[in-house]
Amino acid sequence: MKGRSSRTVLLWVANLLGVAAFLWPFVLPAAIGGQEAHSVYAPWILAGLVGAVGGLLFVELGRGGLGPKAVALIGVLGAAMVVLRLPGSVGGFSPLFLVVLIAGNAFGPGFGFVLGATGLLASALFVGGLGPWVPFQMVAVGWVGMGAGVLPRSGGWRIRIAALALYGFVSGYLFGAVMNLWSWPYIAGGSAIGWDATSGPAANLANYGRFYVLTSLVWDTFRAVGNAAMVLLIGRPMLGALDRAARKMDLTVRSPATSSGGSA
Repeated sequence: MKGRSSRTVLLWVANLLGVAAFLWPFVLPAAIGGQEAHSVYAPWILAGLVGAVGGLLFVELGRGGLGPKAVALIGVLGAAMVVLRLPGSVGGFSPLFLVVLIAGNAFGPGFGFVLGATGLLASALFVGGLGPWVPFQMVAVGWVGMGAGVLPRSGGWRIRIAALALYGFVSGYLFGAVMNLWSWPYIAGGSAIGWDATSGPAANLANYGRFYVLTSLVWDTFRAVGNAAMVLLIGRPMLGALDRAARKMDLTVRSPATSSGGSA
């Protein structure tokens, strides 16, 4: 029970810090000091995010967490994410998202979040993509897996695959929109589509909307279409394989009582 409580707390902390790290441009402006305040605030948010995600992975992948069978499965699926990222991407699409979508849907939100965060970190290490953006990517990909785990599994294969494909399409855009938030205040500078510390949330949201459409919409369309197409093409056999693996390995990771990651 204590381990389960720790996992739940760390999962909440990681998600809340992730929300704060991405959404600060819309809540921080002039009332709290704007850009000057963020220069002090950002390192603490980043450190907290790294600590919370790292702590969650340590607890979930350690003794008393998901269990040895689930950890082994995360290792295999995380390795698949690394392999799928190595060839690069087509626009904003990378096939590693297919693994996160399928596994998250098969095993639940907690498993999906841990797999997304772990697999992204591992792939970043292999492709040399380490930088201050990695903790943000870990959380964002984790959210993709978590969302896939929330989707219903009932209603037959057609409904399940259709729902997952639609989610993959929508999450392709959402991932890009969320990830751009971490750098938008800096790379857009004081332009007409940049962050303005003296403006309110509505004005900054409008600026960001224009920034996103001009810089990322086309790029993210590749991801959205790629996610949906891959799910429609090979989603059913992959889900079937993971469902069979779960039964053979006697994994139980979707129970509401273990929504923070499950147990084996």
